[in-house]
Amino acid sequence: MARRVSILLIFAFASLFLAGTFIYQAPSRPTTFAPPPSGLAGDRILAEKRPLRITVLETGGSHDEVVAALVNSWGKIPTVELTFFQRLSRYGSHDIMRTFDLANPLPDPRAMDDFRKWDENQPVPDIVLSTTCEFDIRHFRANMTQLLEYAHTYVFCFIHHADRWGFEKHHLEEALSPWVRANRVEFVALSPHTAEYLLEKSLKKWKVVKEEGYQPLIRHFVPVFPVQLPPIPDDDNLSFGLQGDFGPERRNYKMVFERLSEFLKPSALDGRPTHEDVDEETHNPDDNHARNITLHLVGHGKHPEVPGQVVNNVVFDEGLNYIDFYTILSRCFALLPAFATPEYLDRKASSTVPASLIAGTPLVATKAIVDAYAYLEEDAVWLQSDNETDFDVIGRVLKLSNDERKAKTARVRQLQQKYINLNIKLARKWTIEAFKKIGVATYS
Repeated sequence: MARRVSILLIFAFASLFLAGTFIYQAPSRPTTFAPPPSGLAGDRILAEKRPLRITVLETGGSHDEVVAALVNSWGKIPTVELTFFQRLSRYGSHDIMRTFDLANPLPDPRAMDDFRKWDENQPVPDIVLSTTCEFDIRHFRANMTQLLEYAHTYVFCFIHHADRWGFEKHHLEEALSPWVRANRVEFVALSPHTAEYLLEKSLKKWKVVKEEGYQPLIRHFVPVFPVQLPPIPDDDNLSFGLQGDFGPERRNYKMVFERLSEFLKPSALDGRPTHEDVDEETHNPDDNHARNITLHLVGHGKHPEVPGQVVNNVVFDEGLNYIDFYTILSRCFALLPAFATPEYLDRKASSTVPASLIAGTPLVATKAIVDAYAYLEEDAVWLQSDNETDFDVIGRVLKLSNDERKAKTARVRQLQQKYINLNIKLARKWTIEAFKKIGVATYS
């Protein structure tokens, strides 16, 4: 009897213990990530014989060209598997990216907020290419914190507006300082001058830099990628382009159209008499070649009023897909910059400058532009002197032979290919260095 009671008591205590274990179990740390297995990231990639996982984030919704440049560069690393989270995939940008020769097929973009889910279709990334970092890092702050704490992810943070990184109200310092301390982030500006501003003006305000002595790595990257362009025109190439917002605050269109009207006079090009100065019977029809000059206004916004004398020589190109956009620019002998403010020369990166390289179209550039966007070379732009306007340069170039204009275009296309090749090498080099910075020397 006593033995039977003892067995029942033991059984009762065991049941209570098990029930208490389930009822009072300490809550697990709230995270969607499992703790990483032992070993370092690069070692595990090799041991598991799995792809290198790279996530591309684009929260801004308007930087398809930068995404394309990153895909063409990082997507060529052997074994890379890309995943996209984009607010918008616009104007057929993925049609261009599908022409890239990548290590793995290009996936379709996923909805931006899918980055929060981390389902079975999206393993934890080894690398995050934060295309619009100032937005990404805030929008996905909880996810990024989890990546920092529970994974071995490394972040490339791409910079468009270097001045915003010094504003406390944007909370960028608060969000990224832990990554700086962990040595798992680097900043990549889209031009040399924005990298300089970020280094000397913005990040020096951060406590982690100013007081704690951390020095985050800052580089620059030229956002160019290959596009299947038509051959350089063999005939007289008399089209030039102006890209950007059509708003009057950007340009004095009255002056633009007056100068265009001057260019339409044959004497403005070669010293021959204008149509008004000759008798109708002796007029040479070849003089009309000047009237084939076309100004392409490529962009968006309310159209400025075009005077009647030039209305047949002005084309508004808007709502284009990227293939048509670059094709039109590629047929122009020059592209005019449309910098609304001088900030494009010290703290903001212009999209017009890389667009000229992607399209293979010479930019009309001052010495200040060439200095700021130091990846340009003087022999690959139409250099504007101190005493010239950009339309003075257009008038000067119109007087050149077609062969001279073609030679300049060919030089731009050579420079484009140089940076496409360099970006592919840099993506691989920077990725290897990233793994080494977090203690991995084996992935290459």
